[in-house]
Amino acid sequence: MDTQYDAIAADYQKAKRLPIFEIFEHTLLTHLGDVRGRSVLDLACGEGFNTRRLKQLGAGRTVGVDVSEQMLLLARQQEAREPLGIEYVHSPVQRLGRLGTFNFVTAVFLLNYAGSTEDLLQMCRVVHDHLAPGQTFFAINDNCGVAARDPEGYRQYGFAYTGSPQPADGEPLRVELQTGPQQWTGFEIRCFLRETYEWALRTAGFQHVRWHRLQVPPALEQQFPPGFWTPFLEKEPEVLIEARK
Repeated sequence: MDTQYDAIAADYQKAKRLPIFEIFEHTLLTHLGDVRGRSVLDLACGEGFNTRRLKQLGAGRTVGVDVSEQMLLLARQQEAREPLGIEYVHSPVQRLGRLGTFNFVTAVFLLNYAGSTEDLLQMCRVVHDHLAPGQTFFAINDNCGVAARDPEGYRQYGFAYTGSPQPADGEPLRVELQTGPQQWTGFEIRCFLRETYEWALRTAGFQHVRWHRLQVPPALEQQFPPGFWTPFLEKEPEVLIEARK
């Protein structure tokens, strides 16, 4: 059970101010489309950043799940201050009990925390079991260790990697996020090959799996010099995975 976020929950919340999280949110919401009245299960919800955004956009029943008690404490504190009617559940996804059937399941960095291929498959099975027939899972995810080939090349965007430049399937990779002018916090993910992700999703029962590039919102593009985001988009250190039941 991955509880590394218990120790860095407050720092990780600060990192959500980085522009890259605007890119993750924009890409996710663009592909989700209209969520009004639709039920959403947000896995690896952390302190509820995306969960709250989905509810604010009009989602119906909205449930956030995370393995970290400290991250969920931050989520529940915010829910207490500004109630939206979000349910939060403390559980590793692999052991998640039945919460119902949802129109969407979302996850911003979940699958790359699986400890093994069997662990990854179980995550995908839980996702599949919570989706209504014909509905879709959207996941922002590490792009199979692509970023490790240029570990320092992303510091201008507020993140960096430490590990093998060509990680093997399932190999650990350390990620650092900038939380202040001279402050960084780190955690570990695992690099799985694209073929491994697709195997796990299809074995779990998903019929269609697609990979999408991230999209920079126009307003964010205008805040930076021309071409600033080009290396980030071309190298694709992160991607959106879409899997339809």
